Amino acid sequence: MSEEEVAEALELEEELEEVPDNFVDQMASRIGIILQREMDPTVGATEVTKYIYETTFPSKVNYFLDAMEMLHESHTTDKYAALAWSGMVSAAAHNKDYDTYMHTMLDKMIQSYYGMEKPDVELKDRKFSAFTTIIAKTFIKMVELNPKLTDTAAELYSHVVRKEMELDAQAQKDEDEGGITLPNMAKLYDDVIDYLSTRSEFKAKSLGEENPYEHVAQLKERMSQSRRYVVQDVMNQRALEKKKQLELELENQLASAEELILAQEPYVEGLALFIHEKRYNYKFLAVEKIRMTLQLIGSILGAVYFLIGYMDIWGLDWIEGIFVCLAMIIFTRLAGGRSRFKSFYPIDVSKELEQFSTQFINVFRNMSMEQMEHFLVRQIKLDRNRNYLSMIPEYVKYLFAIMPDRKNMVITMDELSELVENAEIEIAKAVRGQV
Repeated sequence: MSEEEVAEALELEEELEEVPDNFVDQMASRIGIILQREMDPTVGATEVTKYIYETTFPSKVNYFLDAMEMLHESHTTDKYAALAWSGMVSAAAHNKDYDTYMHTMLDKMIQSYYGMEKPDVELKDRKFSAFTTIIAKTFIKMVELNPKLTDTAAELYSHVVRKEMELDAQAQKDEDEGGITLPNMAKLYDDVIDYLSTRSEFKAKSLGEENPYEHVAQLKERMSQSRRYVVQDVMNQRALEKKKQLELELENQLASAEELILAQEPYVEGLALFIHEKRYNYKFLAVEKIRMTLQLIGSILGAVYFLIGYMDIWGLDWIEGIFVCLAMIIFTRLAGGRSRFKSFYPIDVSKELEQFSTQFINVFRNMSMEQMEHFLVRQIKLDRNRNYLSMIPEYVKYLFAIMPDRKNMVITMDELSELVENAEIEIAKAVRGQV
């Protein structure tokens, strides 16, 4: 049966089962009678736990809280509330059913606290929740009955802290997903500390007068220590879980061995094309220099013939000089045109480079630092890359420069810089080995 079905069954049971009007009075009286009858408080507390469990679980847990509130109304019966709670904690440590009951009761108390189901209680001009008052008075009475029960109170308080932190985390998750948020209230465990602090306040009328609430102040310090310990423990557990989750996500995101093998061919081809493209401008300018030089020489020769004809030297008149000049200029333009030098120009491989680089970038983005280091070492030792060793770091920088969404890379900028430096060291070793 699912949790929702259990909840529905409990609601149906509550509707069908009638509860007497004096049910809380009967329960409080029964608890007092059991504890008065038993000479040993431990045995009495165990009997009370059994009675409460059989009477209120699972649909009447809230009536137990009402009974505890009633017992705290009198100084003659408040000790029964403390013994009932301490017996429940002790029994829960050895009985799974009682443990389930205790956690159900604490859940109900926290739920009722945030639901503000009871009116507030005043203490020294301050208002506290009725549920804060119930549990705080219980802790105080436990310590007054037996200082050794401080550990029991701290254990019960620790459960409250953990439960509220879990509830707060779930509420934060629901809020992020557009769900219902918790009321903007102080946490129950913080309210308990404030109640104990207010209760322990004492203004001495004389210099030597002792604080009759010193045990409450000591209890508050113990609860504060428990709160700090539990909060830190929960935060550490969440950090550890988050770390494991990130490691799992990173492991799923990292490139697989098959992807690394398949990425080698695009990398090698891309490296060769990158070098070819890097030399493209130099080769293009060299061809352009030769072409422009030939055009310039033809134009200069044409101008010389024009001057010779103009000055009537070598039997050449100015009309013939103009004709020869124009003929040389037209000839050099035709013979030195780019179409004539097409076979001498370097081939533009930018499209092929982009294609192979994109194939490798898809794997490069998901490589870890260790994977990338091993991959580059293999490329440095590869025979096909022997002539391109000095360009490997440059190619890595080029890949990073053209990579879209660089923020999604597994490695960081600092790791990439370290990677390039290590590659340069490995290249230097390889070059010395070749020599």
